[in-house]
Amino acid sequence: MKFPTLLVAAALFAAPATAFADGAKTGTHGGPRTDAGPYHAELVLQGNDVVLYVTDGSDKPVDVTGAKAEATILVNKQTQKVALEPAGANALKGRAALGESHDSVKVVTALTMPGQKPVQARFEVGHAGH
Repeated sequence: MKFPTLLVAAALFAAPATAFADGAKTGTHGGPRTDAGPYHAELVLQGNDVVLYVTDGSDKPVDVTGAKAEATILVNKQTQKVALEPAGANALKGRAALGESHDSVKVVTALTMPGQKPVQARFEVGHAGH
């Protein structure tokens, strides 16, 4: 890993997880959720699938057609970037190399809705369901 990339990854993952301003920190799909700009974001890891669900301030699904997202994932002391593509309704999905053995996964997502500036969300997920 190049030194500048290492510094960026360290800065991203050193920051504490964003607090969820209004409500539970577990989303409707069972993953952790947090604020992402004007949105609520929930992250679900299923095997090697990375799914980001987006809702509005009232927890109503937001259509992610035309949205772009990237997840920067730290697992087993390795950092990887995963593109997340719209996968129907309010979900963006991508595949990562999470491996079989890990205690926690740290993820920073950058979500860009059509015509909007990017917003970030930070997550720490316990052992992903394998």
